[in-house]
Amino acid sequence: MTRSVVALALLAAALCACGRSGDRQAVRGVAVQFYAAVDRHDGAHACALLSADTRKALEKQESEACDKAVERLHLNAGPVGSVRVYSLEASVELRGGDTVFLEETRQGWRIAAAGCRPTGHEEPADCDLEA
Repeated sequence: MTRSVVALALLAAALCACGRSGDRQAVRGVAVQFYAAVDRHDGAHACALLSADTRKALEKQESEACDKAVERLHLNAGPVGSVRVYSLEASVELRGGDTVFLEETRQGWRIAAAGCRPTGHEEPADCDLEA
C-alpha cells in the first residue's frame, strides 16, 4: 500500500508540474510567432525560433540558408487549439491541422518540429520540419 501512495504522490507532482501557465504562454507565443514569421516571409525571425538541431537539419535538407529554406515550408496555420507542456518538451495543436513540437533550451522555448500531421498509422506524425 505504501508503494501505491508513493506512486500516486509522484504522479500527482508530475502532473502539477505540467502546463505551468508561464510556460504554456511562452510555448504558445513561440508557435504563433513562428507561423506568423513564415507567413510574412520573415525567414530570419522564423529561424531564430528554431532549435539549433532543427535549423541545421533544415539547412542540410534544403541545401541553403535557413532564412530562405524556411519560407518554402508548407504549413497549415490556424488558431491555437491546445497547448501541452511536459517538463522540457511541449506541443501546440493548431486548428489548421498542424502540430508544433517545442523543447526548452538555454535560449528559451524553441521549435523542434513544425508542420506535423498525423499519419493515420502507428507511426509518429509526418512533419514538414524536424531535426
